[in-house]
Amino acid sequence: MKKFDELLFKLLCRACGILMLAMMGVIFSQVVARYVFHHSLSWSEEVGRYIFVWISFLGMAAAFKAGSHVALDLLIKYLRGVSRKTLELINGALVVVLSSALFAGGVKLFFLGMRQKSPALKLPMNWVYIVVPVSGLILLYFALRALWSCYLERRKG
Repeated sequence: MKKFDELLFKLLCRACGILMLAMMGVIFSQVVARYVFHHSLSWSEEVGRYIFVWISFLGMAAAFKAGSHVALDLLIKYLRGVSRKTLELINGALVVVLSSALFAGGVKLFFLGMRQKSPALKLPMNWVYIVVPVSGLILLYFALRALWSCYLERRKG
């Protein structure tokens, strides 16, 4: 299971890196087209925005796995033993609730997007919205794995 976790994390990080390069290329193309050729690309702002959304949602799951989210850890630094583990379990449970809501809402959004097209590209919006339930599911997986690890540690101690 640990190998799968690491593989999934690496895939998320690589996907975010590739998406960042793509976004940089699209935005750079727009700047060159506007200031060098005096012609604005009608689709670049839309593509850049959608790529940014994908980076944000996939990055959220990767950041949770890496423990890189911004957090108020003042309380947890001062707690030790059972109280610290209890707070970590509560935090994990809250992330499970959040990721479940993200998945459920994302599925609804995906089906809503089947009836919508993007303004500039006429792209089906469910292609853009699919990242919401996917990232929610990945976050749910990582949160449940973290809760399971915390439970095993608590059981040992």
